[in-house]
Amino acid sequence: MNFLSVLLKEILFFFNEVSVYLLLGFIIAGVLHVLFPESIIRRHLGQNSIYSVIKSTLFGIPIPLCSCGVVPVAASLKNSGASKGATISFLISTPQVGADSFMITFSLLGWVFGLFRIAASLITSIIAGIIVNIMSGRNISQSGDSTPNGISNEGFSLRLKSLFDYIEYDLMGSIANALLAGIITAGIIGVLIPDGFFEKYMGSDFLSMLFMLIIGIPMYVCASASTPIAASLIMKGISPGAGLVFLLTGPATNAMTISTILKILGKRSTAVYLGAIAVVSLGLGYLLNIFAAQYGFHRIIMLHQHEMLPEWLKICGSIVLALMLGWYYLKTKILNKTGSEKNMSDNKIRLHVKGMTCMHCAGNVKKAVESVAGTLGVSVDLDGKTVSFETEEDGDIAKVKTAIKNAGYEV
Repeated sequence: MNFLSVLLKEILFFFNEVSVYLLLGFIIAGVLHVLFPESIIRRHLGQNSIYSVIKSTLFGIPIPLCSCGVVPVAASLKNSGASKGATISFLISTPQVGADSFMITFSLLGWVFGLFRIAASLITSIIAGIIVNIMSGRNISQSGDSTPNGISNEGFSLRLKSLFDYIEYDLMGSIANALLAGIITAGIIGVLIPDGFFEKYMGSDFLSMLFMLIIGIPMYVCASASTPIAASLIMKGISPGAGLVFLLTGPATNAMTISTILKILGKRSTAVYLGAIAVVSLGLGYLLNIFAAQYGFHRIIMLHQHEMLPEWLKICGSIVLALMLGWYYLKTKILNKTGSEKNMSDNKIRLHVKGMTCMHCAGNVKKAVESVAGTLGVSVDLDGKTVSFETEEDGDIAKVKTAIKNAGYEV
């Protein structure tokens, strides 16, 4: 069997294992979107108190936003009055684990590992948020309507009607590219790295955890994409604790996130953010290794729950997921092409927007512009990083720029 066929088999294995659970995670995330709109989250995050930090953490954990998607949302929360501590907690808890990534963790690494992942996110977010609020002092107060210009306050019926679009564009747009990259990377690791490689060259559990910490902090990888990579590394002999460190640091930290936090929250908050993630991830990774050694967890952590599902169900899940991914990429190509053609053929006002990295971001920018009264024919060109629109009054352009900035992007 040649290399390409072995690689394809390994990639299909991971794709089949995560598909059903990922689809279930999407459904759960969609239900949460319907029940808990962003306006509700905003109303609870404005005070410099432990309660705002805990609320921010609890709101953030189930929301399936990746590292790129959470940054503008967090910036928008800060602009609408959220405390620094609540903003930091949201930035940590949201990308580390969501409904979709927990289901993938369960499918590949088991429920114990999944619970460790949630506990780690809780502890890290709360510790960092409390420290930042203490350092910031009592200088934030929130009252009245906490929804800034550019952030729509959608009704329940409207969110329910847009449920499929939310799953197809917001969720898929947030993780599609990274998820495929993660599954392919996991397959490459499975083929190229021999069994026992990490045990042989990184005998120390602490050394392997430190190595994963150094790799994970600057790397951009979403929670769903990092899970098959971590599972593949554990299969090749890396300690469960080191895998947990990678799952905590990879999604929550990357160069873009760090630079954004420096800008909106300052150096001290950024230092607390990185320090809390590093210390808590290493500490819980160490505890997970002790647990694995004492209870033989390493024998049950490795992909045993895939036997719970019949093969036909996994194949059906893979087909549905593949169709959704194909439809997403097709629509993305059509929308970008249509947007570019419109921009060239009419006299629309065109603004360059920094920070758009996926269709989820493009959707946020489109909603922000449409929220300004008098704007018409809004179209977003993700490839060109521009938004085009018509307006009835010249003064509306300034309002549009403000709305985009309130959504967490730069114009």
